Amino acid sequence: MIQPQDICVVIPAYNEGSVIAEVVGGVRNEGFAHILVVNDGSSDDTAAQAERAGAVVISHLVNRGAGAGAQTGIQYARLNGIAHIVQIDADGQHFPEDIRKLAEVMDQEQADIVIGSRFMSRNKDIPMIRVLYNKLSNVFTNWFCTRWYSDTQSGFRMLNRVAIESLDLHIDGFGYCSEMIILGEKSGLIIREVPIRVAYTAYSMSKGQDLYMGINTAMNILWKLVSHPK
Repeated sequence: MIQPQDICVVIPAYNEGSVIAEVVGGVRNEGFAHILVVNDGSSDDTAAQAERAGAVVISHLVNRGAGAGAQTGIQYARLNGIAHIVQIDADGQHFPEDIRKLAEVMDQEQADIVIGSRFMSRNKDIPMIRVLYNKLSNVFTNWFCTRWYSDTQSGFRMLNRVAIESLDLHIDGFGYCSEMIILGEKSGLIIREVPIRVAYTAYSMSKGQDLYMGINTAMNILWKLVSHPK
C-alpha cells in the first residue's frame, strides 16, 4: 500500500504568492511532508512563501509554462529516486485529501498514471465555460488515444516510478496534459481516472486556459506529435 512518505507532491506555480502558502499547508496537513514547488519564473514572492510554508523550491529563471513545471517535477523525482509523484494545481482548486483516492486506485489497479477527473461524477460547481473547453479538449486528445478519458486537461495526476522513468515530455505549456496521456499510451503505461472534487473561485478562474490559449495548445500538441512521433 502506498504511504504518504512514498509520495512527493509537485506544485507548479507562477505568481501564486497570495495562495501558495495555504496550498502547501493544506498538503502538509494531510500528512504529505515531501512537497516540491516549481516556481516558474514568478515575479512575486511565490518562492519565498513556498519555502516559508515548508516546501522545497526549484525556480525557473523565466516563465516557461505549466508543462515545463511538470517536466522539472519529473526530473526531480528521477534524480532523487522518488517512487511516486502527485501533481496538483497551485491556485487552490484541488482538495489535498483526494491524493489518497489517486493512490488507492494506483494500488488496486496497478496503474502507472492516475488522473483526477472532475467529470466522472456530477459536479455543478464547475463553470460552464470550463466544461465546454474541457469537452472540446477531450475530443481532440482522445482522438489520438485507444481509451476514452473524461478529463484530459486535469492538473491533478499521480505517476509511479515506471511513468517517471518513461515519460519524455516536450510541451512547455498546458498541452503537456494531453501529451502525457498520448505518450503514456504509446509507452504501454496503464492509465486510470478517479473522481475528484474541485473548488472554483474568482482567483482560480483567472488562471488556466481560455479558448484562444486552448487553440494554441491544440496546435502545439499537433506539432509535437509530428516532430516527436515516438
